[in-house]
Parts: sequence; structure tokens; C-alpha cells
Amino acid sequence: MIRLATIRDAEALRDLGISSFVAAFGHLYSPSDLQLYLAENYALQSWKCQIGASDRPIWLADAPDGHLAGYAQASPCELPVDPVPDGALQLQRLYVRPGALSSGIGGALMSRVLEWVEAAGRPPLFLGVWSGNEGAQRFYARYGFYKVGEYDFPVGEQVDLEYILRRD
Repeated sequence: MIRLATIRDAEALRDLGISSFVAAFGHLYSPSDLQLYLAENYALQSWKCQIGASDRPIWLADAPDGHLAGYAQASPCELPVDPVPDGALQLQRLYVRPGALSSGIGGALMSRVLEWVEAAGRPPLFLGVWSGNEGAQRFYARYGFYKVGEYDFPVGEQVDLEYILRRD
């Protein structure tokens, strides 16, 4: 089941965000860089402030065991796109719980995001994806995303190359 997050989901959402990020990317960073990034980007108070913001929906996928299986977060476009098209939107995050990959949850979350974009009049949708994450790039390509740029993405002291993808 896909649903919008509520304030009661904040702690579980934070925990899923951390576990998903660490499972996918933790091996790329020093422990200090990883901890700094997680503290800055996955603080519980930050999640509490974001949940319920009408221009920043967060969709959750519930698993049969009662835990969260994945989430997607969207917003107005904040990527370094020049010029940013009027009304452009951004897929901020789409993560699936470790162990639930390839279960269709990512596709269900993406479908919900695309419904939101459609309801907004189908403006361009952008996202950033790590240049080395070929699996995610293939996933996004299946939904019509294509590369339009690059930018630096800091994780602590380390700076990664991210691709900017767009879907019209």
C-alpha cells in the first residue's frame, strides 16, 4: 500500500532513510564522512518539519510485516539546472528497504510520483543520481528520464559526481 507520510511516521522514515542510504552507499565513504552526512540529512526534527508540507510530499510503501518498505520524496526543483523551467519538480529521494529491492516497490512509488507530476500539469521532473549507480540509472530510464547535466554532491569531505536526469 502506498500512502502519504504522517508525523507518526517520522522516526520510521528517518530509520529507513538511514538504513537504505548506508546499504546502498555506506561503503563509499569514511565513517566520519558518512556520519556527518547522515546527521545533516536524516535528523529526526528535519523529517518532522518536512512531513505534511503540501509542496514536498513523501509517499510511503508499507510492508506486510508492518514496517516501511520504501519511500519517495518530491519537491519543487532545487537542482542546479539553468534555467529552471517554470513549475519544474524534483524527485528528491526514492529508496527501498534493503532486502526488498526488485519487489516492485520502487515502481509503485515511482507511479505515485508520476501521478503527482501529472496532477501538477506535467511539468518537467528532475532528479539527481550518483554517476556510479548504473542500476538506478537504468530504473529511471525505464520511466523516460534522460541525462541533462552533472553536479558535485558532497558527503562529508568527499565529493561525488551526480548526474541530473530529466523527464518531460
